[in-house]
Amino acid sequence: MDNIIKKKDKEYSKEIEKDVLRAMIILHGSAWKSDLHDTLSTIWRLKKLEFHEMVKASEKLPKILERLRSKKILQWEKRLRADLSRSEPIEDTLYYLENLKEVSDRLSSDHIVLEYRSKIMGYNSLKI
Repeated sequence: MDNIIKKKDKEYSKEIEKDVLRAMIILHGSAWKSDLHDTLSTIWRLKKLEFHEMVKASEKLPKILERLRSKKILQWEKRLRADLSRSEPIEDTLYYLENLKEVSDRLSSDHIVLEYRSKIMGYNSLKI
């Protein structure tokens, strides 16, 4: 029974990891912490996750981000960010993909990424 639970948890963590990469592709390879979290929340709503599932996923996020960093897929650093509500910049975390092209090649046609771009960003209504 413990092996089944561990296997399901590992699969769940892999799916959250993929959601992080989806979000980074949607955000063109780099994102401030708040933007990454907002995009993940929207992805989870598109996937019809219930609130308690979103909370569980959010709790796993620090370990998953660290795992992606150890795999040299995702990096981050503290930087100063402008804030229009303040007269001085604030320190924030900027995330970026190490190899945007490789991740983009794998996920740019992912159904969740395409649904996000269509429903949230309105890409399907663009006339080119």
